[in-house]
Formats: sequence, C-alpha cells, structure tokens
Amino acid sequence: MKEQLVNEYHRLIKNLHQTDSYIFNYFGQKLAPFDLSVQQYITLRRLSEVYPNSLTAGELKEKMNDINSDMTRLTDRLVAKNLIVREVDPQNRRRVNLRLTEESYQFVETVATNFKNFESIVSHLTDEEVRIMNTLLEKIRNQAVK
Repeated sequence: MKEQLVNEYHRLIKNLHQTDSYIFNYFGQKLAPFDLSVQQYITLRRLSEVYPNSLTAGELKEKMNDINSDMTRLTDRLVAKNLIVREVDPQNRRRVNLRLTEESYQFVETVATNFKNFESIVSHLTDEEVRIMNTLLEKIRNQAVK
C-alpha cells in the first residue's frame, strides 16, 4: 500500500529524512573499512582542524553537526581505539582537553584522502541547484533556531 502524504510539506519532510539517511549510510559504508562511525570521523576531523592543539569536550560539541551527540560516549570509544587522548589542562585542573596524537592525525589524514571525492554524491546537481538547496536548507535550520 502506497503511503499517503497529506501535502507537499509532508513530502518535503519525508524527502529530507530519506536523503539524510541515504547520505549518512553512504558515508558509513565509506568509513567501515577504517572501523569508524560517521560521528567518530566528524569528531576526528574537528580535532584535526586544531591539531596539534586540543579542544575541551564542550568546544568539540559546539563544532559538531549533531546537537544530540553523546560526547562522553563518543570520546570514550575514540580513546579506547587510541585515536584521541584526554589530558588535564595544567592551567585549570577541572578542564579536560581532547587531542589527536601524531599517529592518529596521520590516520585521519589517510581516511580523509579516501573522501576527496565525497561530493560525488551530489555532483549531478548544477551549481544553481546546489546554491538554491543550500539557501533553502539554511533557511529551514535558521527558522528552527528561533
């Protein structure tokens, strides 16, 4: 039985959800050989952007795309994989910094080379379609913040 959509707004929300799932699964498959989840990879990329410096869990969470991510569990898994280290801040002992090691930075760079063509998932869109899509998606997110 075909799903009945009430209106075009429902169709839009359904399409956004399906597209998000499609993209998430696509990247999950690309990351599987590296034993990384999409969230773990995004976390490592954010830390690589500041390497060799570190970020607190709060700073890292601010840089993440997923506002619902469980930062403690996520970082625990990356520590267990020896991909990040936790260090007590010498200026503020209550503050814990997260950073990549030299080896994990090199690993992240290796994984990133496999994503050089990650845009291929949308490369069939024209420049104008991409501009319009970006504008509309940002408009949705900006409205949700209000």
